Amino acid sequence: MKVEIDLKKSVAENAAIYYERAKKAKRKIPSLLNAIENTKREMEAQEEREKESGERRLKKKRDKDWYEKFHWFISSDGFLVLGGKDARSNQILVRRYMEDKDLFLHADIRGGSVVVIKSDRKGVPERTKQEAAQFAATFSRAFSTGLGGITVYAARPEQVKTAAKSGEYLPKGGFVIIGEREWFKSMPVKVAISYDKEKHRVVSGPESAIKQYGDYILVVPGDMDKGELAKRVKKKLGEIFGVDVDLNDVISMLPPGKGKIIQSQN
Repeated sequence: MKVEIDLKKSVAENAAIYYERAKKAKRKIPSLLNAIENTKREMEAQEEREKESGERRLKKKRDKDWYEKFHWFISSDGFLVLGGKDARSNQILVRRYMEDKDLFLHADIRGGSVVVIKSDRKGVPERTKQEAAQFAATFSRAFSTGLGGITVYAARPEQVKTAAKSGEYLPKGGFVIIGEREWFKSMPVKVAISYDKEKHRVVSGPESAIKQYGDYILVVPGDMDKGELAKRVKKKLGEIFGVDVDLNDVISMLPPGKGKIIQSQN
């Protein structure tokens, strides 16, 4: 340690100078310690913000499967079921993605999702048909008008025509069914919403199909605006699964129109 001595001053005077310096330094110690503590807290807070920001970036970067641009669910039998979100996607679904051996469904009401069961050229089990029929009922105008149930029909791909006959008019996204249909009476209008922990995504569909993910939230037509309903569902998913899901992901899994939660766990 290097100590400077003023030779013009006595030993006592030099000692007094260093004593005063020591007192000043001692008075500064509490404020220095406080500043160090504040700096540590700010560093920890910054690390936490960076961690949350990183988690949000990871959430945004989740690679979505191609079918997630539609309404969709995986049936109890493992079949992929797709639904259009509007007239344009209804048309795309029929013209681009519906193949031989698939099954076309639609609620018996104007306005709603075209629903297609992707059969992978296999026979479609009755349970999957029932689930897809309920899906078509729920993602139709029946939900926004508050209906508790509605009839749904099914047809083979070759029966579905998206072009009008000469002299007839067919609206954009419209279609005509030729031949006999298969009917599903009084399909309930309700949707179960859950969280797929394996793929880190919100899922929705018929209860019998969604229960494979564990606990779920059940939504039916009601009087709560879709935005507020989505916030409630998001909160409940957080409580059940301990996840912070994107609100837009929840909104995309809800049918159009107002609704309400009638069940929040399995």
